[in-house]
Amino acid sequence: MVLCVTLMCGSCAAKKPAKKGKKQEVETVDPQQARLDSLKRAQEIRRIELQMQAEEAQMQAELEIAKLKAENAKNSISKRLAQKLYIPCVDESYDKAGEYMAGLGISEGELEQGVAKLNANRMAISDIATRYIGTIQNGISQYTKNNITRSGDKVKENSLEGLAQTVGQKVIDKYAEQVCMEFGQNEMGTYVCYVAVHVPLATVVEETIDELGVLQNDYDREQFRNWMNQELNKQAAEKAAEKAELDNLRKQIAQ
Repeated sequence: MVLCVTLMCGSCAAKKPAKKGKKQEVETVDPQQARLDSLKRAQEIRRIELQMQAEEAQMQAELEIAKLKAENAKNSISKRLAQKLYIPCVDESYDKAGEYMAGLGISEGELEQGVAKLNANRMAISDIATRYIGTIQNGISQYTKNNITRSGDKVKENSLEGLAQTVGQKVIDKYAEQVCMEFGQNEMGTYVCYVAVHVPLATVVEETIDELGVLQNDYDREQFRNWMNQELNKQAAEKAAEKAELDNLRKQIAQ
């Protein structure tokens, strides 16, 4: 009988010395600040979600109108398509120059009526807030372009622009007023809700100027007010043209 013996290399069999772990630095985290940061992130994510939902609802409405216009060009609009031209609360969702900004919110597929109403209202407010914040930013851009020339004043410009989101959302949330709401159930039994919201322009513009003034005492309020009104009037003119086009299409269908 042959006895086979396997010899292990001493260097292989020897245990490797354990590596000393690096000393980890412990970073102190402020729990309150962490909670605030988490809350801000959650609020921003929710704002973006509502904005996307509002934009999607608006796109659906515009697509429906485009379909009807195409059918009208072929003189083949059916009664069923003509009825789709009416979107609940759509007439109340157009801005009126010098008076108010308006927004439309549509919530579909909700199992609870209350949830459908709440979501539609949030979407309508988000629709206005998104445009109004953009208006503030444009107003600031125009204002700073004409008033801030020295490179050292760039900090002031950035500071004003950083306030647009905070101030804009604050005044819209404060003064938004629901002016139209319609709801029902679809063939699947889930709820659909349409909401239109208005915010009074004179009030929100003045409060915006006051809010910016508290934090930026050295800016020209009257000049900034003029730029804001120019931007708002431009938006209202675009909305008015869109509404006139919609009304004209309705007249053509009714004939």
